[in-house]
Order: sequence, then C-alpha cells, then structure tokens
Amino acid sequence: MIVLPYLGPAAARREQSRRPAAVSVAAPVVPRVRGGAPRDVRDPLEGMRMRLTYRTARVLEGVAESPGASNRMVGDVAGIADPGQISKLLHRLRSLGLLANTSGGHLKGEPNAWTLTAKGERVAQSIRLHGRCESEAA
Repeated sequence: MIVLPYLGPAAARREQSRRPAAVSVAAPVVPRVRGGAPRDVRDPLEGMRMRLTYRTARVLEGVAESPGASNRMVGDVAGIADPGQISKLLHRLRSLGLLANTSGGHLKGEPNAWTLTAKGERVAQSIRLHGRCESEAA
C-alpha cells in the first residue's frame, strides 16, 4: 500500500509478501549500585495511567519532605503558585493512590494535610534514587 503510488502494483505485492525481519529484543537495562552489583528495581509507575513530569516529581518530593503539608506549602516547594493548578494536581495524585489527605474533616477554610501513601512513597523513593544516580553521573 505504501509503495504502490511510487513503484507500482508489482512492487507493492512483493512488499506485502515479504517476511518481516527478525526483531531482536534487547535485554532490559538493570540499574547498578556502587560496586557494580545489579539491583532488582521495578518501575513503581508500572500499570498506572500517568506521566511523571517534573512538576509531579516536585510535588511528591515536597510531600515526602513535609508530611501533613497544605496545598499552599506543597505548591511553594514545587514552584506552583496558582492555587487551582496545585489543587488539581494534588487531587489527581490522590485519585491515583499516591497521596492521602489526612486533614480531619473539611470545615470552611481548613487546610488539607497531604501525606504519601505506600505507593506514593515507592514512587518518591524511586525519584530520589534516579535523581541521585543522574547527578552522580554528571
């Protein structure tokens, strides 16, 4: 179908009847720790429907550093000044099971108190590990 307009029907038929090239699958890259020993590290985001962005990483790191932090405090650490943006991101991370809001009740004006879940802690730990590895390599 792709070569038909350029090379004609005969070339298109030949292309269709060709066997696909053998695809070699590269072995997965195994992270190594000091001393060169391989380390069994699983992707903590495996199976999650999210993309890890710089802002998301900063939010998770901020909550890890200051458990019980409010939206404003987390936003300050992450560099997100807009209250609507930080609120939306925090609630998305909560819906993904990475954060929990531990504030008791929601009286008008009461701040949220964000903490990492077990899954969120694994992701934050992975971010710290990979950040350290990248900065050591530089």
